[in-house]
This record gives sequence, C-alpha cells and structure tokens, in this order.
Amino acid sequence: MINKLKKYHFSLQEIKDILNNYNSEQLIKLLDQKIKEISKQIYENQVLIAQLTEEIDKLKNGGDMMMPKRDFEVNISEQKLIHVVSLRKTINMDDIGTVVDKVFEIIHTNGLEATGEIMTRYFDKDFDHDNADIEVCVPVNTSLEKVTKKFGAFTCAHTTFTVTYSELGEAYAYLMDWIKEKGYEIIEAPFEKYIKGPESSASPKEYITEVYFPIKK
Repeated sequence: MINKLKKYHFSLQEIKDILNNYNSEQLIKLLDQKIKEISKQIYENQVLIAQLTEEIDKLKNGGDMMMPKRDFEVNISEQKLIHVVSLRKTINMDDIGTVVDKVFEIIHTNGLEATGEIMTRYFDKDFDHDNADIEVCVPVNTSLEKVTKKFGAFTCAHTTFTVTYSELGEAYAYLMDWIKEKGYEIIEAPFEKYIKGPESSASPKEYITEVYFPIKK
C-alpha cells in the first residue's frame, strides 16, 4: 500500500496519516482529491496541446496565427467571505503544481476538507511567467487558527473564458479596460477560479476559467 501511495504522489506525512488513521471512506476522499491535484498540474500542457492543434488547423485552412480581438461578457458579483488555506510564492508558473500540492498537504494534515474550486491570485503589476508572485487558495469547510485565513467580502468584476488558455491575457486586458471605462477602481489582486478542467470529462477546448478583479466605485 505504501508503494502505491508513493506512486500516486502522496507525501510521506500524508502516507503516515493514512496508515495511522486508516478509513476507507476517508481514503476515497483523499484519492479523489489527488485526482484533482494531478489534473491541475497538467492543465497548462493539455490546453497548450489544444492551442497548437487549433493553430495547425487554422494554418492548413489558409489562416494565420493572429487571433482577432473578441468581446468578453463582464458581470458584477459579490465574493462572499470564506475560509481558505493558502500559500504565496514567487515561482516559475511551470511549477505551480508543487504549490497546489503543498496547499492540499496542509489541508489534509490538519483534518480539513476542500469545499470549492482552486483559486490563484496574481500580485505582479507586470506578469512574468518565470518569476510570478502568486498565491494558491483553496476554500475549506471551517476556520483553524494559524492555518486558514479569511478571503472575500468584496465586489468583483469577472468574465469567463473557454477554448484555450491563450485567451487568458486577452481576458485580463478586456476586464481592465472595462473597469476603467465604467469608473471602477481595482482594490485587490486579481484571481482565477478553475471551473472545469482536466479532472472533468470535457476536452481541453471545453475547459472553463473565470477571471476576477475585486473593485469599488
């Protein structure tokens, strides 16, 4: 069993906890969560493959690689106050999976349960893929001193994008222009919610990511 858990990328501490408190129902939850963690790690590669395939098809049909600017639907919503386990790091974005793993390790070690989508906050004014100041946040079922923190209680402008991850920069630029045009002020770091990804049965072209900017008038 230990070798299997290692193969499934459980940490030594997680394996120890599982062996000391073996419960099949809890193990099912942990295995299901591990599927989500691993799926998040390969998210970028899967959508890049879809993007490359799309570009090849476009070129074969006489098109080019310049994507036409598109409109995004922008909505205003309230982000309710929730408790999250989070970890802030400055990393190469190719390594974000290790940060996600650490967050879920903290959740499991402290007997908490994830209750919502993985979120990533971005703190850099000018995004640098190789040196990004990010914070991975995962909503959990309760608060725990020195482990969780509060997140939310603000108004957001947000949009949704699908198809390929190449639209991300375009979605951010559109949102920022919309916020300025409507007379709002950005008050906190923007963040993403991953609504549908590799853990679902959808193809990469059907993945859904939501981009949020906390705002005020």
